[in-house]
Formats: sequence, structure tokens, C-alpha cells
Amino acid sequence: LAVPLLAKNEIAGILLLGPPVARAEYSAAEKRALQNCAAQFALMLENARLTDRMVEQEKLNRDIQLAAEVQKRLFPDKPPATAAVTLAGMSLPARSVGGDYYDFLDLGDQRIGIALADVAGKGVAAALIMSVVQASLRILATEENVSLATLAARMNRFLHRSTGSNAYATFFYAEIDERARQLRYVNAGHNPPCLLRCAADQSIEELPAGGTVIGLFPKSKYEEAALDLHPGDVLIAFTDGVPEAQNPKEEEFGEERLRDLLRRSAHLPVGEMASMISSELKNWIDDAAQYDDLTFILMKVN
Repeated sequence: LAVPLLAKNEIAGILLLGPPVARAEYSAAEKRALQNCAAQFALMLENARLTDRMVEQEKLNRDIQLAAEVQKRLFPDKPPATAAVTLAGMSLPARSVGGDYYDFLDLGDQRIGIALADVAGKGVAAALIMSVVQASLRILATEENVSLATLAARMNRFLHRSTGSNAYATFFYAEIDERARQLRYVNAGHNPPCLLRCAADQSIEELPAGGTVIGLFPKSKYEEAALDLHPGDVLIAFTDGVPEAQNPKEEEFGEERLRDLLRRSAHLPVGEMASMISSELKNWIDDAAQYDDLTFILMKVN
């Protein structure tokens, strides 16, 4: 006798029995009993499979939680102490693990480095590439007499060698010379940061100079630019998740709202500015789905 073990309209197995002893066949009552047993066996098999899946999912969740904790440690605990500027940074990942990266580097000799990157993709894979970007930047930025254009080119080659052909990141890096009160920067395919000139008429300058994204082409070339800083100037650098954040009506926050918010908050200390911008973004998104990481850094000239 063959009795199918049915689970959700699928055959999970077959209960096979040999011929009954001293009889030609099983009785109708025995067949009904075996059918009832088969249903219980099928349920036991299905529960065992679900338990295995739950155990695997729990292991995956623990791994993702660990990855999120490790990633948090890649972000700076606090900005370096400097008399020339005040810095702040904030990142709100769309998932447990994000692909955005920002950093502050104390380069010595009254020089401060600020970095922002947005890795293509999301989740753990993007986070791993983000760690490559951070490691290569912290090594290259400490070398003396290296132009920012050369730094970007070296990072591009390093990321291209270390990742697949479809892995890349947008990247913005700037160095602040406290004594000269000057900012040098390179922009590798990133959203142009905005520099608000508070000492003048609150005009906003974009910082687009640089080149293409890093990691996509092995021999990309870059250029750097420089500008003078004045008391009250405010710089905001952001990933594309900020202007592209959508509200429940699927309207984007947009760069114009961000610029207006920058002007309205420029009189505040940097920490309060960061909190205000973050709060405005959260209120804008409300209960809509967040599809991309929201990351930005602020610099205010003292």
C-alpha cells in the first residue's frame, strides 16, 4: 500500500507498507487510519523544514546584525578638534547595513580631511565595498605631497582591482588647510556639494570639479580645485539619497528644498544644523518607504 504525504498540495513523501499478514488487502478502516497518519507525518516533515529555515534565517540575521555593528565602527566617533572649522556628519541607512560612507581625518600639520562616498547597490555587498573605500582612503590620505587628483586616481585603480567589474562608488574628498583657510577638493562622480557663502549674500557655490566614479574604469583621470574659506561659510556634502528622498505622495525632497533648508539653518551650530536637516528629512519621508541611504556631512567655518 502506498499512501502519499501531502503538504500544501505537494507530495512531501510516500508511506509504503507491505502486504498485510494472512490477508489479501488492508481493510477500509485501516486505510482511513493510514491516511490520517499520513497527514500527521506530512505535517511533521513540513514543521521540520520550517524549523531548519528559521534556524538558517536566525543565523543570517545575526550575521547582518554583526555586519551592521562593524559598519557603525567604520564611521568616525567624533570630528577632529580644529579651531578653523566645525564638522558634523550623519547617516541613516535604508537597511540594517548601508552603502554610504563618510569620514573625518586628522592629517596633522593643521590639515583636516573630509570624505563622502556612495557605493552602488545596497546591503552587505555594498557595505563590503564601502570598507574597501575607507581602508584605501585612510592609507593614501596619510602620504605626503600627494595631490588629490592622484589620490582619487589611485583609489580608482585599487577599487577596480579589488572588486568586480560592475562595482563602483561616487566619491568626494576635500582637505582643509587651517592656516591658509583654504579648501582643496576632488569630486569623483558625486553630487556636487553646496558651499553657502554666509558672509556675502547667502549665495551657493557648487563643487563639481573632479572626474568620473571610482572603480569602474581602470585608467580614469581626475582634477582637483581649490577655494578660499571665510567666516560663516557652510559646506554640505550629501549622497543622492537625500535629494531623492520621497514622501508618501512620491514627491522627491529635491536639491532646492535642501538649499533652502541650508540657508534657514546656517545661523545654528553645526550639531543643531545636522539635527534640523535630519528631522526635516524624516518628516518629509513620514511613513513612506526609504529606498536609499541618507548621508550628509556639514562644515562651518569659524
